Amino acid sequence: MRAFAVLVMAGSALVVVSAAPASAHGANTNGCSSSPDSGYAPMYFNFHNACDWHDLCYHNHPYGGGSAGRLACDEGFKSRMRTWCANQYPQWYASPAKLNCYALAQTYYAAVRSFGGSHF
Repeated sequence: MRAFAVLVMAGSALVVVSAAPASAHGANTNGCSSSPDSGYAPMYFNFHNACDWHDLCYHNHPYGGGSAGRLACDEGFKSRMRTWCANQYPQWYASPAKLNCYALAQTYYAAVRSFGGSHF
């Protein structure tokens, strides 16, 4: 299998979202591949654990090996990123950062939905 990368806009930041088959690195997880697992643009985020969980989900197929199983893995990925955002920015005054974090999570989710099928 081959890795892929795509450049996407997340707010005012250009983000590289990519995926590589987990086995390409000799383990079942590789974080967010060559995409940033964490960073400060457009706000602080850390999706490393969500990315590792998604790698394992794609590798182990706990929801089945078909399209419904892949969708469940991708939805779980999005849910874990959004939960991280909600926990990081719980106060009402942090809502612009929370909204940016949610938007970035949606960008990562859209990338795996659009381009991750061959890695499932």
